[in-house]
Amino acid sequence: MKIKLLLVFGFVVSALFATPNFEENTKKTSLTVETNYDCNYSQCQATAKSTGKQCKHCVSKDGDLYCWQHKK
Repeated sequence: MKIKLLLVFGFVVSALFATPNFEENTKKTSLTVETNYDCNYSQCQATAKSTGKQCKHCVSKDGDLYCWQHKK
């Protein structure tokens, strides 16, 4: 009788650990970061105030306030 009880208990314990009783929830999130800069000296990644477009080139002089591509 004890052997049957141990076998049944062992089977139940094995079954509990062998089958996962949880669901894995995976949630993917994406993050978009927007950074706007005034077009200052040496800021190649700056955004021009006049057009709202990203500057493609660095300014050439320290006194310049705009990307050379957007100068007037």
